[in-house]
Amino acid sequence: MSALKDGGYTVTLKGKEYRLLFTLNALDEIQGKFGGYDKLNEVFNQNNPDWVKDTKWLLTLLLNEGLLEEDENAELLTETQVGRMIHTGNLQEVQRAIYASFVAGTAGDGEKDNEDGEEPGEENEDKGEVTAAQED
Repeated sequence: MSALKDGGYTVTLKGKEYRLLFTLNALDEIQGKFGGYDKLNEVFNQNNPDWVKDTKWLLTLLLNEGLLEEDENAELLTETQVGRMIHTGNLQEVQRAIYASFVAGTAGDGEKDNEDGEEPGEENEDKGEVTAAQED
């Protein structure tokens, strides 16, 4: 049997690397808010009147789970801080990173999610990294 995989997914926001992490705590919160992780497509659907708010909430949750996994005493990000990291130029990349973090969290890092072996999103293939918002 192989070692447990990390499950984190690296994203760069405003020039800083963060890890998105779908933990059981995150899945529990998602289930409470949306009814289950299988509702992610509905979160990003522009027919959802709260899709912007929901995207910001979800990204904040995953970023904070990554921070807490590294340091239980980490200073958590607020939704307002995370909202400043997202703009229309990187919104789709952020959404792809959220999906990719879900795949990494369920399959573990190093696992491939499709037949040609590529990770989802526009990432650095050897690190599974999405760069979203390089400017301040």
